[in-house]
Order: sequence, then C-alpha cells, then structure tokens
Amino acid sequence: MNTKNTFIDKRISWGKPNIFLVLFTVFALLISITVPSFSAIAEEPQKGPITIASMIDAEGAVIGGMMVMLLRDAGFEVNDMTEFGTPDILRQALMAGEVDLVLDYTGSGQYYHDTDSQDVWSDAKLGYEQTRQLDIEANDIYWLTPASANNTEGLAVTRGFAEEKDIRSLEDLAAYINDGGKIKLITSSSFAENIKGLVGFEEAYGFRLNADQLIVLASGNTAEMLKALVEGRDQVNVSLVYGTDGALQDMGLVVLEDPKSIPPVYQPSPVLRGKLYREYPEIEEILKPLFETLSLETLQTLNAKVTYEGLAAKEVAKNYLVEQGLMKEE
Repeated sequence: MNTKNTFIDKRISWGKPNIFLVLFTVFALLISITVPSFSAIAEEPQKGPITIASMIDAEGAVIGGMMVMLLRDAGFEVNDMTEFGTPDILRQALMAGEVDLVLDYTGSGQYYHDTDSQDVWSDAKLGYEQTRQLDIEANDIYWLTPASANNTEGLAVTRGFAEEKDIRSLEDLAAYINDGGKIKLITSSSFAENIKGLVGFEEAYGFRLNADQLIVLASGNTAEMLKALVEGRDQVNVSLVYGTDGALQDMGLVVLEDPKSIPPVYQPSPVLRGKLYREYPEIEEILKPLFETLSLETLQTLNAKVTYEGLAAKEVAKNYLVEQGLMKEE
C-alpha cells in the first residue's frame, strides 16, 4: 500500500473545500466592514428627550399633538404632556425647566414682562417681535415661527339673544347693560382682570359689571363656557370666546363686534427653551411648515372637530398632518 499517495489524496480532497471557505470568510469580512449592520442602524441614538406641553383646551390638544407627532417622526424622543394645565401653570413649568416646548400665544407677552409698550400687542408683527426679544433677553426662551391665525378674545351671545335685544357690537351690549338689561357673563380670571380684556372693554365702551353679573373660571377653556352659554346654565347669556373657537356658527352664536380693537393679537406659536433651541436648531424648521398652514379658518375647523363633532384630538391632529403632506400615513 502506498501510504504516501494516500496521504496526498486526502490532502487534495480536503484542500479544495478549504479554498472556498477562505474565500467566503474574506468576502463576509469585507461586507461587514463596508456595510453597517441592521443592529447598528437600529441602535442609532434618538435626539432629545424633549417634553412638549400645551394648555387644557381643544386647540392645545390638537396643535400640541401635531408638534409631538412631527418631532417623533423626525427622530426625537418626546414626552407628551399636552393638555398640561392652565396658561399660568404652563408658563411656570416652562420657566422652571419642567417642560421644554409649549404652545403659547404672542399676546401673552404683555403678562410676562413689565413694559410700557402696551399698544404694540395690538399689532401682529410688532407684538411677536416684542414678545420674542423680551423672552430671549430675560429668560433664554425662544418664540418660533407663529401661525397667522389670531386667537384674540371677544364676547359672544346666542343668535336668538342678539336678534331679540338687537345687539351686534360691544357698543350695543354696553347700551343694553346701562339700560338695566339682565346679564351674566362667564369668563376666565385672566380676561376679567385685564386692561386689555374685560377691564378694557368696560373703560372703552362705558359700562361696568359687578360680581353678581360674573361667573369667573380659573382656566380659559371656552368649550366649557360656550356650553354654558348655549344651554343658558346659571342664567349665562354672554361668554368669553376666542377667535379660533370652532363651530360658532353651528352652535348658533354671534361674536360681538369690537370696533375699538381692545384685546391684543394672539397668534399660536411654539415656544422653546434656549438650551434645546441651540442644541437642536432643526426644531424650528420642523415645526415651521405646520404653523404656516394654521389660518383662522383652519383652526376653527380643527377645533370644531373636537368640541362639536366629538372626535379625539390626536385623531384630528394625525389626519391633518397626513392631509397636508407633513407626515406619511402609517
């Protein structure tokens, strides 16, 4: 038996598979070096976290929900605290760093800073610029691109009341009150005490309401107020209303004309803490296209879907983003 030849044959028979194995190993190594693995892609760290909060009302829930969805879609880790609280609570949380990004209104700058420039709040552009500059300087807080909608304050009555009493404006209402007409106004505490709110209306149009003629709520949730007005609950026949409140026509309400333009302009705007503004400058560009679509009519329609049609705010928010091409439908 030729043991040498047997050894050679065995060496040859094992040698050919080894060549293929080596080539396969080299090829796999090259692939692993040049192409990132799926696990590496999946483990890419999220941006954030960022906590988003809004006021307790339909508009805060809808716009706040849209901000949450857009930032999550852009890869941010987001803590959703929409419908967080009343305006003062929301502002305090932002100032304390408990929340990072909120939905606020440009005219609110008059409450946040001591300034003699009261007339500026009645101009959309000047009011926004004033609010933004003051908050940057005093608090390192940045107001981003606002919506064009003016969610200003006014007073509303039912259509039946307006026709029966021939009241179309605040001048008409003042004459009715001064003539001894019965009135019960439901409003928020911030509006009732404000020189640019009820106090300003009283001075400008020459009437005065006493405590028995007022129902003052801590929050500015007009959905509750308008419901009381429509139902005539507690003899309410006048209510605070905001420009973007939904379904006013469907509810049979008339917003009284304010020819002297007493309340300031209130444009919805994202407001961001300076730390995150500098760390993630892309946040403004992510939110800007959304806010540029939010006209007065658009917000009235969106708010009506929640307050009048009973749809969930998050459903309304998602549908709108998809319709506008700002987010893909999952």
